[in-house]
Amino acid sequence: MYTTEPVANTLAPSPQEDQLAEDYASVLGTLSRIDEAVREGAWQGVRDELDQLISAAEDMWSTLTDPDPSADDADADRRRFPVTADPATVRRLVTTYAEPYAIGRLLYPSNGATPSELRARPATEDPALHDARPEAWA
Repeated sequence: MYTTEPVANTLAPSPQEDQLAEDYASVLGTLSRIDEAVREGAWQGVRDELDQLISAAEDMWSTLTDPDPSADDADADRRRFPVTADPATVRRLVTTYAEPYAIGRLLYPSNGATPSELRARPATEDPALHDARPEAWA
């Protein structure tokens, strides 16, 4: 648990909410270290942090995967299970847990402001906008 236990206790998150917030804060922390290494040209550091990013992503994947150890089918690790985490609680926890990291502070400022790029998009958005490939690649 992070040193923010008072915040977590105030929110009374479920274990799933707390774990998702910790996992995501770890991803953001790793991305912050990658960004710093790129800015400094520390290419071996970038490589090392990319390995850590894979590990952090796998941790979050595990949190979002069916924990049923009795499942013996080949796709057991890919089976989704109901995520009951409240997104608002997870966001509040991430705001606290990711505060030590530059990218965490940028994406989840402690004043509660949300960067405009992250605000909810309208439901009527054009699906063609999701394909970032130039038409020549299609």
